[in-house]
This record gives sequence, structure tokens and C-alpha cells, in this order.
Amino acid sequence: MALQNYDIIYVLGNFFMAYVIFKFMHIFYTTRKVSVFIELTAYFSYFILITITHVFLKLPIIVMVANIILLFLLTLLYEGRFKKSMLSVLMIYFSLMSIETIFVVLTSVLQLNLLVPFQYESAFGIIVIRIASLALVFAVQGFKNVRNEYPISNVYWLSLLCIPVGTIIMLFAIFMNTSLSRPTILLSIVSALLINTFTFYLYDKISDLLVSQMNKRIAEEQNRYYEYQVHMMKVTLEKMRTLRHDLKNRVSPLYPLAVAGRKDELLERLSELTDICNISKEYATSGNSTVDSIINFKLQQSEAQGIAITTDILLPPKLEMPTFDIAVIIGNLLDNALEATVRSPKRWIDIKINYTKGRLIIEIQNSFDGVIHNNSEGIQTRKEDKSSHGLGIKSIQTSIKKFDGVMKIHYDETTFSTKVLMYL
Repeated sequence: MALQNYDIIYVLGNFFMAYVIFKFMHIFYTTRKVSVFIELTAYFSYFILITITHVFLKLPIIVMVANIILLFLLTLLYEGRFKKSMLSVLMIYFSLMSIETIFVVLTSVLQLNLLVPFQYESAFGIIVIRIASLALVFAVQGFKNVRNEYPISNVYWLSLLCIPVGTIIMLFAIFMNTSLSRPTILLSIVSALLINTFTFYLYDKISDLLVSQMNKRIAEEQNRYYEYQVHMMKVTLEKMRTLRHDLKNRVSPLYPLAVAGRKDELLERLSELTDICNISKEYATSGNSTVDSIINFKLQQSEAQGIAITTDILLPPKLEMPTFDIAVIIGNLLDNALEATVRSPKRWIDIKINYTKGRLIIEIQNSFDGVIHNNSEGIQTRKEDKSSHGLGIKSIQTSIKKFDGVMKIHYDETTFSTKVLMYL
């Protein structure tokens, strides 16, 4: 009867552990790629498969490998990079494994060995392990920055990865060494748990640092937009003052020239007057000062680079959207278009922005040389300094999600097109 009670408690404990894993995953991920039904079905399947693996195979090493593989498959339910999936799986599993090992040592006299079938049958231990696992979730769920999807550099990633990998090595050493005393084992595993828990803190701080750096860069660029807008206003006002000052003297001779029929001289004077009225070229004049200043700032060197620009922009004077996000989306889209266009033999960019019935549609097409660098994380920058570049598309997607928006990218051998739809 005791064995039957243990089996029932173990199955219920595994079901509860599936919920703990669910809570853990939501510490790292915020956006599902599937429906709620599929998500819940996946966690139920995890519960069934892990229970079957434990009941029929029992070998700790097999259960450990099965857990890691299934946890990795669960990360595929969410939007995230491969490096984040690997790191989150190892951090989650080996933190929970450390808790389980601690209470197994406390509630049993058995010798731990990864290659020997389980002999643990403490119903009380199973209950305590599950409660302690949930307590760990509550302890680390305050680390909100680990949810950020900004790409982490390889150096940071490898440094964080070394901690759970080191835990694997240490646990293997402990499990395979039968001469260690119980206090030594307990102290070692508690230390491993504390170190792995501290990894959550490090990951949170590194993510926060990356976000701060990104926000600083965007804020600096936004300031440059405003500075350029002020500069454009000053230039325009200065030219208007000059025009008003010279207009009377320039216009007064035109009537006598026309009466006298001196056509050539009249045309020459009109040409001079046209030159005076020529103010610095503006590509965007929609009346929305934020969007106009960003576009005009980004495209100020395009004429010198031989890039043909066409625009079709219909916007109200004010959008219900933070300037920060406007700068991120339009600024990065134009940066990418300009970078790609200068590599193509025929240089052109077409910009269409339209707002209607609560929908903001941005479509930018540009010429490019047909070369695309892709990997598992999407389109990559072609700049050599990948640590400080290549974040544009990810930044755009982060801002778009705030407005339930989508971004579609299409390209062929000569044309690259990006279309963004947002609901404001």
C-alpha cells in the first residue's frame, strides 16, 4: 500500500512540476508562437512523457537527458533566440535538479548514482521537493529583464552558460563518488543551487545593461533628429529673412523689363529669384514634425550618394504613439534601406507611410545587391562589428509588438521590401 501511495504522489508531483516548469518558462518568455490550447497540451505531454520515462526506465542519466530535451522543445513554443533557449533550459533544469538532490539527500540514506536505477520512495520528500521548486520560481520571478529579447553577446552567453555546465560536472563528480560524506554532498549541492540561482540575477543584470545601452543609443539618435529639425528651422528662417530683404529690390525691375520686351534679361532675373527661393531639400513634408524630421535627417546625404528618393506620406500632425517608438521603427528601417542601397548599382528608395482608421502602415522598398546573410536568428548585419550593429530588426519588432503590429519582409534579386502594420 505504501508503494501505491508513493506512485500516486509521484504522478501528482510530476503534474505539479509541469506547472512549475510552465511558471519558470514565463519568467524567460512573454510571447507565444502558438495558441493557449497548444501550449497547455505541450506541458501536459511533458508531464506524460517524463512520468513514463521515470516509471519504465528509472535510470537518472536517461531521465536527465529526457528532461533537457523536452524542456528545450517547450522553449520552441515561444519567441526567442536559440542561445536564450539553451541558457534558460540549463538554468531551469539544474536549479530544479539541485533542489531535488538536496531533499533526496536529506530524506534518504541511499547512495546517489546516475547509472543506477532510482531507489528513492519517500512520499514526503516528493511533496517537499515540489513545494521547494515552486518557492524557487517565486524567488526568481522578480527578475523581469530576462524576458527581454535583445541579443546577448557570445562572451556574456558563454560566461553564463559555464555556470549550469559547471553544475553538471560537479553533480556528476558527487554522484559517482561513493566515499563522500552526507554533509559534504549536501553542502556541495546547496552551493550549486545558490550559484545557479545567482545566475538568474546575473542574466537579469546583463539583460538590463543591454536594454539600457540600446535605449541610450536610440535616445542619442533621437536627439540628433531634434537637433537637425532645429537646424532646418533656423536655416529656413534665415533664408526667409534674406528673401524678404532682397525681394523688393529683385522684383521691382521685373515689370519694366516685361514692358520693354527684354525677354532674355527678364528670364535671367527670374532665374536668380528662383535660386533665392530654393530652400534646402526636404523629402518629407507631411505636417507630422516627428516623422518628417526623422526622414529628412536620415536622407540628408542621399542625394550626394546618388540615391533616388520617392515618398508618399499621409499622416495627421500627431500620432498616438511615443516618439521613442517612431524613431526606433522608421529610423532603423531607413538605416537598413540606406545601407543596402549603397551596395547596389541602381540606387533608389521608395517610402510609403499612411495612417487611416487607427492603422499605421509603413512600407519601404529599396534596391540592393541581392546578398542576404541569414542564420537561425534571422537576417544578420553585414557590418564587421556585429556586437554594436545588427540590432535594428530586433528593435523594430520589439516596438511593433507594443501596438499589436506585424512586420513582413520580402526580397528578390534586386529589391528588398519591408512592410509594417500597427494599430494605434
